[in-house]
Amino acid sequence: MRSILVLMMTFMVLIGSAAQVSAEPQYAKWGRLAMKETMHKYHAEIVDYKHVGRKVEDAGLMSETFRLLLSKGARKFEVTVRIWFEQHSEKVVRIQFMEDGKVDGLPTFSPMI
Repeated sequence: MRSILVLMMTFMVLIGSAAQVSAEPQYAKWGRLAMKETMHKYHAEIVDYKHVGRKVEDAGLMSETFRLLLSKGARKFEVTVRIWFEQHSEKVVRIQFMEDGKVDGLPTFSPMI
């Protein structure tokens, strides 16, 4: 009886570990898009990446904000990427890049950090 209990507990731990490994954060899809579009725009290596947060916007829109550290030659710089998308369809509405206080895309927004 005790060996059956130990076996069942081991099985439950393994299943729980597998579920944690396969789970992907909600922002992962948008993080991949932010990195892809940033590499396309800046032609630079992404050194570091951070998810800043998700925000519920007006009219059924959501936004995800990411901060990326880029390296191009001897220059290292940060770019904040904000992606707006429709909440239900997940259709991208706009992507905005902000580097060193310069904003690419209208309207401008104040940084979250």
